[in-house]
Amino acid sequence: MEIYGGRAGFNSVSFTGERYYAVSEIKNNEITTYIKPKKEGGKITDILSRIPFARSYSLFIELIINRWKQLLSTFIILFLFEKVLNMESNSIFLTVFSNNSLLGLSSFLVLVSLVIKITPIGKLHGAEHMCAHAYTKNLNLTLETEKDQPRTHKDCGTNFITSIFICFLMLQMVFGDSVWVILLSWSIGYELWKCKPKIAWDIVVVIGKAAQYLLFTSKPKEKHILVAIEAIKKLEEKESEITIKRTPKI
Repeated sequence: MEIYGGRAGFNSVSFTGERYYAVSEIKNNEITTYIKPKKEGGKITDILSRIPFARSYSLFIELIINRWKQLLSTFIILFLFEKVLNMESNSIFLTVFSNNSLLGLSSFLVLVSLVIKITPIGKLHGAEHMCAHAYTKNLNLTLETEKDQPRTHKDCGTNFITSIFICFLMLQMVFGDSVWVILLSWSIGYELWKCKPKIAWDIVVVIGKAAQYLLFTSKPKEKHILVAIEAIKKLEEKESEITIKRTPKI
């Protein structure tokens, strides 16, 4: 089975296969898994996905449609952070962002990393990476083998964010601070992530893995690893079931 993606939530790990995605959740130390068919993209995202540089915005649309709950939760937590830090609802963060986009983006990433570090997301994110490593190496999915795997991954979305941030930093130094520089950075960063040019992408991955390790993952406990193992096992069972059904009888 080929893994097309993985994500960590506040109490869950999900993996995406060719036709399905599996989500395993842990509540009260019990793991529950459900499997759903992959959602097909709409006409707009399908058209955009075929156009270089414009296709980055098809990803943005898909994130809003498919992950609106996670995005909403993130913005709510960031809003609460502002309240805790005695920021007015008028938002010092937004004021900083409007005055200096680089400082604003940096502050946003720091706040997101704090959310990840103080919640189980970081541990589940690390467990997701460790499980993906073990699976692609054809190792037995056990606690012993998982614990020996790195909690950073070359295909993590953090590398995509890193490529955007690097592009923005370079473009801002040349063209100054503006909205179109942010949009262009998103497009170029996406193309780097999609095409992975040898030298440039090697640099991005080194920086991205450092960010993963320090900011966006934490060392998982056994229960977090078990959640990731359950998700990938259930997905493999479902994908294999479909393959068997489609295999012609001799």
